[in-house]
Amino acid sequence: MSQSLARNEATDLDKSTIDYATIADPGHGNSVAGWTGVVIMLIGVTIGCVGFTIHNPTITYVAIGVVALGIIVGLILRAVGLGNKPKSK
Repeated sequence: MSQSLARNEATDLDKSTIDYATIADPGHGNSVAGWTGVVIMLIGVTIGCVGFTIHNPTITYVAIGVVALGIIVGLILRAVGLGNKPKSK
């Protein structure tokens, strides 16, 4: 076998077609609205897992409400201005 199996540089990659601005800021919800909504929903899912595991439908339904509350809180915080701005195309 030859020792040239390892490539030092990808010759088939055209670096001029890469949009570095999009890579630098993908806009993945790094905002107060995004984090708050997700944390509330994670708490709701955790409560739901406990309720489902111990076979308690009341706790499971409360957890569904907490997840819905997380969605609502995230949307309200985004409407107030604490979320990421929508990107125009």
